[in-house]
Amino acid sequence: MKILLVTSEALPYAKSGGLGDFILSYSKALSKLGEDVSVIMPLYKQIRTKFPDVMKDFYDQFDFKMSWRTQGCGVFHQLLEGVNFYFLAMDRFDRDNLYGYGDDNERFACFVMAVNTFITRHNVYDVVHCNDWQAAVLPLLLNYNPKPIKTVLTIHNPAYQGWAGRNDLSEYFNLSTGYFDSGYVRLGDSFNYLKTGIMSADKINTVSKTHAQELLHDHTSFGGMGAIIDWCRHFDFSGIVNGLDQEVWNPLTDEILAENYDVHSYKEGKKTNKIALYRALGVSDDFDGPLFSAITRLSAQKGVERIMDIFPHLEEYHARMVVIGTGEMEEQFGSLAARYPNVIFIKRYDENLAHLVYAASDFFLMPSYFEPCGTSQLISMRYGTIPLVSNVGGLNDTVADVSRGKDATGFVFRNDDYFGMVNSFYAACSMFQNNRLDQMIVNGMNGDYSWSKSAKDYLALYQSIDWK
Repeated sequence: MKILLVTSEALPYAKSGGLGDFILSYSKALSKLGEDVSVIMPLYKQIRTKFPDVMKDFYDQFDFKMSWRTQGCGVFHQLLEGVNFYFLAMDRFDRDNLYGYGDDNERFACFVMAVNTFITRHNVYDVVHCNDWQAAVLPLLLNYNPKPIKTVLTIHNPAYQGWAGRNDLSEYFNLSTGYFDSGYVRLGDSFNYLKTGIMSADKINTVSKTHAQELLHDHTSFGGMGAIIDWCRHFDFSGIVNGLDQEVWNPLTDEILAENYDVHSYKEGKKTNKIALYRALGVSDDFDGPLFSAITRLSAQKGVERIMDIFPHLEEYHARMVVIGTGEMEEQFGSLAARYPNVIFIKRYDENLAHLVYAASDFFLMPSYFEPCGTSQLISMRYGTIPLVSNVGGLNDTVADVSRGKDATGFVFRNDDYFGMVNSFYAACSMFQNNRLDQMIVNGMNGDYSWSKSAKDYLALYQSIDWK
């Protein structure tokens, strides 16, 4: 099966969020299963700067039309770990950042039109798998392709949708405004990219089973996107939980750690890494209380105020907290953290420090109000760190609550429980003091978080689509 993943970002080349991790890990998993997989994405300025080798293999060049305008596109190719990466070179992506520009709708319309032309010129793909709003109009365009192509849209974050005007259907995509007038691509008074993909892709999915159910049962959030899926595409919608790249995230081989360890040696290994972390942070390394941590975007969605609620209780329970993060709440968070000596706040993202924090911590905090899947809870369990999470999205699917007894891997509290985070903190501290955590740690470290199962689920999704 020839599969093309269409994306606005992918590691190692360009990443803004979890989509970048998804594309690299999933494409590698497909390749290992023997599938012929390719990834197509914009050639951003930062890729040319950091990865100049991608410019060595010039693959194709063509023009395409956006209404009356003729656009040019160059294509470069690089093979990475069995995956063919194609980079589309266009002026609109020769900027410092991936997103955040006033013309993002037009930029990614240009990208989609270029991808559509690329597919037509190299008409070899059986499945075109689009990701998020940036690629969501492509399934509608592919309905006009002379060769039948199966299409899938994965919604990684329904909060971002791509909004444009009625006339942009023809100005950007050469499509009839009748699609807008009929309501097919309209949401409110706007042309909505994500809705277009939901209506036109053969199958739609999101990145966990619980998040899929949350969308189907919530008809008001995200502009009513859940209602559209429920009413129009209910039987074509599913949830497939993300996996984890277990080659990158492996405490036994992680070169960043002060000492490697596995499920048989985690006690000594985590102790050594905790000492190394404390020394790196310039705090006393003989502290023997539990270490809580969070590596997060500091936003309301991530439940940051729930983490802040724990600050006053740390000293009482002889506990410490390390938080790595940036975001819209960083000033508020930093101001409060400065009042508590047991809170260590690092206002930047540091990859090496993040690895050490996962290995050194006893508990990991992830109290999100909304989390389609999440990766940090998987990393923490793999590193023998027990997660404390809300029962939303992928957190609910991947962490087994302490009430599960011998099968537990963490603490899961109800999202609507105002005191859930603090009560989970109390319970975690109590179990730490009574040495009752070993089974949970072992369960977490022995869990299978690999991409292999998820990749097979996606292949089954592709195969469930009837040829047009």
